[in-house]
Order: sequence, then C-alpha cells, then structure tokens
Amino acid sequence: MNEFDLKQYIDISNFLGTLLGPDYEIILYDMKHIVHIVNGDISGRHSGEALSPTIKTILHQKKAADEKWLSNYRALSANGKILRCSTFYIKDKSNKLVGALNINFDDNRYRELSNLVFSLCHPDSYVSKNISIEIKGNNDQEVFSENISNAIDEILKRIDKSLPFIKLSQLEKLDIIRQLYKKGIFSMKGSVKAVGHKLSCSPASMYRYLDIIKKENS
Repeated sequence: MNEFDLKQYIDISNFLGTLLGPDYEIILYDMKHIVHIVNGDISGRHSGEALSPTIKTILHQKKAADEKWLSNYRALSANGKILRCSTFYIKDKSNKLVGALNINFDDNRYRELSNLVFSLCHPDSYVSKNISIEIKGNNDQEVFSENISNAIDEILKRIDKSLPFIKLSQLEKLDIIRQLYKKGIFSMKGSVKAVGHKLSCSPASMYRYLDIIKKENS
C-alpha cells in the first residue's frame, strides 16, 4: 500500500473518530503494526505498536482473503475491556490483503447509564437484587483475547478489596466473581480456570459460585 493510500485511510480514521465520538476506537493497521489510532485510551494501544495476537489471528484467518469485512465480534483488550469490534479488510488492486481498519466500541458507559436509569424508578435494593445489565456468552461466537490472564489481573486491580484474594471470605469471592461475570469474562474459554487460580478457588468452587450467580440472574 503506497503513501497516498495510507493517507486516505488516516483521514477516514480521523473522520470516523470525530463522527462516532469518544467511545469508539479507530485503528488502522498495515500487516506489521498500528499505522494510526484514534481514541487509543480505550484499549491503551499506540501508533507504531506491533500487531496484537488478536488482530494477527483475524488477519490470518481464511475469511480475511475471501470476505470484505468481519463485523460485530467481541474482543477482550489487554486492559480488561470487552469491546464490540468490526474489521474492514484493506486490499490492493490484486486483491492481496495489505492491512485493516478496525472500529472498536466500548459500551461500558452505556451499561452504567442503564443501571442509573433503573435506579431512578426503583429502590436501590430492588435494582441490586432484580435487575442486571450483563454480557451474555454466545457459544457460536469466538471471543478474541489479547491475554486473558493479564486482562483478569487488570480488572481485579480495579476491584476495591482490603485483603489479599487468598484471605477473602466466600461471600467476598462471590462478589468479585459476580463483578467479573457482569463484565462477560466467563464467556471466554479458559476463564474459569484463570479466575480460580487468581482467587485460590478450586474448579468445583468456581462452578458453584457461577451457579449461584446464574440463578440470581434467571
């Protein structure tokens, strides 16, 4: 892809970032690194960085050569955010893949706003027990992850706790697992084992906690 082509997509990236607003991250890739990024604070990435494992996987799938785009898939960023993503494949005149334009949407603000709206018409105790805005797992849709262990670490850092995880009570661990469940962490392969390791919980204990949480949301 020549310099003129790159400039075209950089302008489009800036336009999309301005049009869509701060909850949308726009990333332009060539086949080796990030060429340009708008609202990069969403994932914590920067121009010039090498391709992430997620985008490498996407660009090397067979559908990248056959299709024009991949839309509305979920990806877990390295800083622990689950994003709704779409990738437009950039190809040259010979139909060779030379890069990609990604649009990543962070809906966290809107889920928080949804909870606030419900709290306006219901008592807080009712909302906490009966209403939950959650990300549902979809076995037919792959969730791409930069590094599930690192992402879980990042989320756990943000959870207010006074003791090391190994010393937490069962109720405190249940509350942490509940927060991770609401973020959609357990829709990813390997997440139960990874979280159990972080919280010093056996697989049986993890599934018992998850059964409790699922019943709360049924």
